[in-house]
Amino acid sequence: MSNAVRYDYGTSLCSVQENRKLIIEDCDPDTINNELRAANFVREGSKFVKKRPRLRTRSGRNSESDALQVLSVRLVDDTLHVEPSDVVGIVRLVPGMSVQVEPKVDWEHVIQMLLTVYDIDRTQSHYGVPLDELVSSGVESARIIAILAINYVHGVRTIRREGFIRDLNIRRRDGFEGLGSIDVEQTLMNHATGNPAPTWIETQVEYANPVNSAVHMAGKLLLRLLQQDQNGHQHPRQDVLLSMVHQEVERMEELGIQSSQKEIGGYRRLSLQDLPRQRHYYRRAFHTSQSILSSTLLGQAGGGPEELLVDYALSMNKLFQDYSNRVLNRKVESLRQIDYLDQLSEVKCKPEPPIYPFAGNSEARHQPDHLLTDGDQTLAVLDSKYYQAGKNPANESASRSRMFAYAYLTETDRMAFLCPQYRNVRLPVQHTGAEIEVVSPDGDFTCEDYEEVIRKYILETLAITYPELHVFEATSDAHLSLSGVSEEALSEVHDTNGPFSISNPATFADRVIAAIAFASYGPNKPELENQGQWTKARIKEACTKTDEEDHPKYPQHETTCIPIYDPEGNDDHGTVTLHFLRSDQEGTSVSTEGPFPLM
Repeated sequence: MSNAVRYDYGTSLCSVQENRKLIIEDCDPDTINNELRAANFVREGSKFVKKRPRLRTRSGRNSESDALQVLSVRLVDDTLHVEPSDVVGIVRLVPGMSVQVEPKVDWEHVIQMLLTVYDIDRTQSHYGVPLDELVSSGVESARIIAILAINYVHGVRTIRREGFIRDLNIRRRDGFEGLGSIDVEQTLMNHATGNPAPTWIETQVEYANPVNSAVHMAGKLLLRLLQQDQNGHQHPRQDVLLSMVHQEVERMEELGIQSSQKEIGGYRRLSLQDLPRQRHYYRRAFHTSQSILSSTLLGQAGGGPEELLVDYALSMNKLFQDYSNRVLNRKVESLRQIDYLDQLSEVKCKPEPPIYPFAGNSEARHQPDHLLTDGDQTLAVLDSKYYQAGKNPANESASRSRMFAYAYLTETDRMAFLCPQYRNVRLPVQHTGAEIEVVSPDGDFTCEDYEEVIRKYILETLAITYPELHVFEATSDAHLSLSGVSEEALSEVHDTNGPFSISNPATFADRVIAAIAFASYGPNKPELENQGQWTKARIKEACTKTDEEDHPKYPQHETTCIPIYDPEGNDDHGTVTLHFLRSDQEGTSVSTEGPFPLM
């Protein structure tokens, strides 16, 4: 209760962070129940709940059971105890009062997550647009307009892919030049009556209708909102959003779709029932357009059913899961780009894959958030946990048990919880070789830091099977430095008689120093003490190193070496690190020597 945020009854806008409690004091117990019902709350036992339907219902669930819970409210004496779930946005509490639910992470990163998820064709949850009372309450609206723009473009592109609503108009025309097909029967009749001209059947496609015009008008109004700079606040990613919306509006106009400011009233009265049933893919663009046309951002305070269109929120839990899956696949793809041996062609990260524990029983199933696979082999199972700062999901019994079940059923010993606000932690599972890792930025959450730790985890996981990836990653961070060898030659990294051979350590060391000295990023030989002889000696010593039994540590017939030069390695001339790849009957191992300063 000490962490609860308190406001007096009648405050027009109350702000609270998601999953935190809000207490409204000095309510009238005799009238508050009716006010909650007027704001579309439904009584469930001892509390009132406000839900909003998702734009797309998950398979196997009806829209009512899969509805998104926005707020729950309990009346305690003369106070309202309001608890938001993992949603963000502005939601009407009672007439004259709204709740602004803030995300645990900065809005800037929420917008970045949306832009990342936007690139995914599939969308299984709705990203709402809470607009009501934004201007009248003095709320900075740039972040909401950004969500509008992302939803709008995503929705319109879905329509463009599936097809705009259109009418087909058939015209017949006589003449020797024309397009379309010829009406043979009419043409023969023309000849019989002395008219030699054929009759053409021309089909004209007409896209001008109220639904398309409403979507077009919403796009034009969005462009106006994005171009505004109210109170000096720039919209998040304004240039990107403005360009995307402008492109979609132009494409509609190329189809002949137009709209008029005079018809806004008619556009606002349209509903989903006005759409043909087979046009369900219009839902996102239509809801977003109605929110724009009905919002007070346009100076048109809505009422009745129109308010319901703008009174829904954004599910952060689902957004974070979708965002994480998008990042996982992007990082797999980025590592595939540096895989010079083409070993990662079958590596994928599957979203919400169904796992059936019993043969022939499709009713019982598990469904982890993400599964990293290589063909039929599961490399790691990952679960997104959008928890508050400082909470370790591995300490939660239910989450931990589900994770162990996923690992057992998929026969993997690598598990990870993906969190926005914890820290990186490795937790070995006793009496097994398994490990749970909490993957999270160590400091405050940013999308850049989160994506970096995801890439690191994916690299470590893949490198267990493909250790060469560590070497390839090193070449992308610094410079491959071997005279006469480019990065394309890394496809021959295992050839002990090829470009990375260490059969002559002295010559190999000379080639390393020569490559650095003649590169634009390295020092010239005269700048080096004794022309780099000290570093050459260290390289030769590393190539001829022996183990405790005086056997070669890097046998020349089994080992290759990739030298990496880092200009930022020290204050003088940088450093050289040697990456040795040894391949024998037990597989491939990677060892490093150095870094050696270039002296």
